[in-house]
Amino acid sequence: MSVKIKKINIRAFRGIPEIELSLEGKSLLLRGENGTGKSSLVDAVEFFFTGKVSHLEGVRGLSLQRHGPHRNFKPDNVNIGITFDPGEVYLERSFMSAPFPPQELHDYFAVTQKGTFILRRSQLLAFIMTQPADRFRAIGSIIGIDPLDSIELEMMGLRDQLEGKTKSKQSQIQNLFQELSSILGENVTQLDGIVPRLNKKLEEASLPQINSLEEAETHAEEMLATVKKKVESSDKVKQINETLDATKTPFITEKLITELNSLNERIRPLLPEEIKRNLSLVNLFENGRDVIARERMMTCPLCEQPIETEDLLSKIEGRLRTLRDLSDEASQIRELSVPLIDSLKGVSKRLELITTKIEPFDELLDTRGELQKVIAFLEAYTGEVTSAKDLKNEIRIQDITQRKEKINELINVVSAKCSEQLEAIGLTEAEKKVLEAVRLIEQVKSKTEEIRKISSELNAAKRHHERAAKIYGAFSETKKAKIQDIYDSIQEDIRTFFTELHPNDPHKNIELTVALGRRASTELKIESFGRSGEDPRALASEGHLDSLGLCIFLAFVKKFNENCPLIILDDVVTTIDSNHRERIAQLLLAEFAGNQLLITTHDGIWCEQLIATQRAYGYEGNFKNMVIIDWDKDRGPRIIPYKPRWEKIQDKLNDGDKTGAGNDGRTYLEATLKEIVESMLVPVASRNLGKYEVPEMFDPTEKRLKDLLKDSEFKTTVLSKFQELRLTMFMGNLLSHDNIQIEEVSMEEVKSFCNAVHNLYKAFLCPNCGSFVSYFRDLKIVRCSNPRCDTPLEVKTK
Repeated sequence: MSVKIKKINIRAFRGIPEIELSLEGKSLLLRGENGTGKSSLVDAVEFFFTGKVSHLEGVRGLSLQRHGPHRNFKPDNVNIGITFDPGEVYLERSFMSAPFPPQELHDYFAVTQKGTFILRRSQLLAFIMTQPADRFRAIGSIIGIDPLDSIELEMMGLRDQLEGKTKSKQSQIQNLFQELSSILGENVTQLDGIVPRLNKKLEEASLPQINSLEEAETHAEEMLATVKKKVESSDKVKQINETLDATKTPFITEKLITELNSLNERIRPLLPEEIKRNLSLVNLFENGRDVIARERMMTCPLCEQPIETEDLLSKIEGRLRTLRDLSDEASQIRELSVPLIDSLKGVSKRLELITTKIEPFDELLDTRGELQKVIAFLEAYTGEVTSAKDLKNEIRIQDITQRKEKINELINVVSAKCSEQLEAIGLTEAEKKVLEAVRLIEQVKSKTEEIRKISSELNAAKRHHERAAKIYGAFSETKKAKIQDIYDSIQEDIRTFFTELHPNDPHKNIELTVALGRRASTELKIESFGRSGEDPRALASEGHLDSLGLCIFLAFVKKFNENCPLIILDDVVTTIDSNHRERIAQLLLAEFAGNQLLITTHDGIWCEQLIATQRAYGYEGNFKNMVIIDWDKDRGPRIIPYKPRWEKIQDKLNDGDKTGAGNDGRTYLEATLKEIVESMLVPVASRNLGKYEVPEMFDPTEKRLKDLLKDSEFKTTVLSKFQELRLTMFMGNLLSHDNIQIEEVSMEEVKSFCNAVHNLYKAFLCPNCGSFVSYFRDLKIVRCSNPRCDTPLEVKTK
């Protein structure tokens, strides 16, 4: 036996101070006007299972702690309790505690805790109107691939880091060859070209040449021995020489500062505070886009200035696309930062070497202390750059620029004092030439050894990067393939559902595909008017798009929520016409009769259609049909069992309420005519359908039926109902407005008008199942819209 909700108790949450809703394991249809607490009920159920309310998250100025509790209560008062069957299991959630389900509810809660059982109209847009990356995330939350996505991001980060390390090593080797070229006075790009060029320099100094770099150190020692005889300390000349050698190469270069500044320019817009501001813009743009797209507004909802709707929506999408590039930009920043961090570490290492070399010289004691301060600064600065690459802070370029001059001054001091030490020793010109040669050999040997060492590290980094790239690629492609398998497995359901809602429609063959060229993107394509691979947004109506989003949601729920029968649809048919709303009702009861549905709506027509479909399918006993009759900010919503429109009119007629019955009768007539207009494809003069009034619909509808239908009992019946109504229709106008003649109208005349309206409505119901009939243009028939009807009404058209 599947788990069902038996009772919901809500205290101090959103617009509900306290309420108990008994479902007895049945589905719920709740009708209420906007702003009467429908969504507060949905929010309470979402909070119970997930601990959050999704539409309060990520919106600047909104928070669950602040906006979750009812205005008259504190957060500590909030409590949502739900009783489950079988077993009368009662669980509750507050801001301080979460429900702990028993073993028999674990599978149910595994689904509900993801929050993927709820569909609000705003979420429909996440499937249809968003960019591929956002669509991927929206669908991924239902599939449950978030952990895999996180692993993939970590793998991508490691790949990028190793790629950055590889490029850093390549850059270091390139710089070392440039330094060697500068030392030897000729362009050097390969290690095997070093010895000939070094020998050329030695030959120019009339000094012995070498056969290989391996004997360079011995050769230098032999050359230096001729100088050592004249100094008291045998190591002093060597120390001075090595120190001077270490000072020859630049430390903080303009190139390094330029690259740091360039990196900083890319980091700055992505820093936490900036991201928060950008996120608030994302929410503003998305909310504005949704409102403008949904309402097809012609004026800006913020400044009330005229707008070009499509142009503005296009610009908003462009801004959103820019903001969504954060992940790609962060990846590039990680890659670019690695060689810069390595360069800073290399500078610190060289300064440490100089500090060690000058330790024996008392004359450089103060300078050594200054160098140690610079090394400490560089270590801290390197940490700052490392932190900046993770978007935690900005790089202070001014600090390194100022220290550059300080470092150069210190190195110049070291070089000058070392040179003074050599001068004090009193070497001859020949001996100085020998020292220059020794220094040259040691520089070349040091750079060569460093190139070999870094080349070895480069080879290791390449191997690691290749492995990381292969592992990431294999994981990413496998993930994409598995997700595509999932898409393929539900694609038929999406197509079937959409076809059930839009039979004989020019839009078909919906395809969900994982975008191969991007890490996490989902493309949505449709065949439209014979053209395949089209973006649905370019060709389909808003109602089509909303119903397509609903089909995608239901297909995923059917596949992934099988252990949880709960489905919540919160006011999701706003833009869908009456004919297709009826088909949605039929789809829900045909495909999800075993689920526990919680459906909220402000739409009276769809509410009536859902109730009629319940009767047609024999599911009246499976539903609790309720209505919110009013809402008070202190008392909350008042919910009572739903009464069909005709029953409410009869109650008013029985109570002698002429005005109330007349008002309701006219509203009933408007709703009936709208439904006939939509189901019979009545051409009505251009005006938003929701604003049509009775006089604008009545004559065109009657004429349409006369012209459309062949002679039949059905045609005779419906036209007689129009004639009957025409005789009494003036009563609706009279009774629907303040009118001094209202007292002259008898109760019998009001009854005649209301009965005429009801008779017109009944004339369009299938006598077998009670469903509303529709015109099927391709088949050239008027037929019962219920696909399960055993003996559907069928009437031929001209």
